[in-house]
Amino acid sequence: MQAIIQVMDSTIGTRDPYTVEHQKRTTDIATTIAQDLGLSPGSLVTLVVAGRLHDLGKIAVPMEILSKPGKLTDLEFGIIKTHPQVAYEILKPLNFPEVITQTIMQHHERLDGSGYPHGLDGREILVEARILAVADVVEAMCNHRPYRQALGIEKAMEEITKKRGILYDPAVVDSCLRIYQESPVALMGEFPSIAGKPLDPLGALPKRVTYDLSPGLQGKLVVQVWQRLFPKEPRMILH
Repeated sequence: MQAIIQVMDSTIGTRDPYTVEHQKRTTDIATTIAQDLGLSPGSLVTLVVAGRLHDLGKIAVPMEILSKPGKLTDLEFGIIKTHPQVAYEILKPLNFPEVITQTIMQHHERLDGSGYPHGLDGREILVEARILAVADVVEAMCNHRPYRQALGIEKAMEEITKKRGILYDPAVVDSCLRIYQESPVALMGEFPSIAGKPLDPLGALPKRVTYDLSPGLQGKLVVQVWQRLFPKEPRMILH
């Protein structure tokens, strides 16, 4: 599983290194919240993998849209809104567990049904996706974006407090606020551990979900994904 994540990181990083770092930091926040809420090791694994891949679909969004300063047009925002579904479609043939691919597809859904891509509401949204939604917003507001300066942790806490129970799960928001009050640095922690041992996403997944990716095969997969998404771009040459 780690090999798959590395392949996808490489694929995204060829055109958008910012998103790779955003995904890592969002994963840290999401897993910290999940631990605070006492979620199972399986849910933590889901969040580690889904967090690291949740914006994978943005590789199908033109960079001039991703980095555009100012307000997006309705058409541009419509293109942005396709990225959870695109990520799902990329990962589906790789036989990822459904809970992981659904968490990725649902991370922009909102409690009141105003989210995307399917307008799910309330308990239709997986708990892991509800956690990832809050973590995604907090990370995005705390750090620089290609089109604006960081807004800061205080603004992020204000945002999720204001939208608590409307857009964001109350229990998840309360957990995030509690972590912030006790130790703001914990929101940017490292990958979690279980019983003193580092969390191993591959080892914790069902044994039938296995991947044999040599470095050469990883490179081929990067090329295949690139060519599938950007058929008109120059061919990628791996050295």
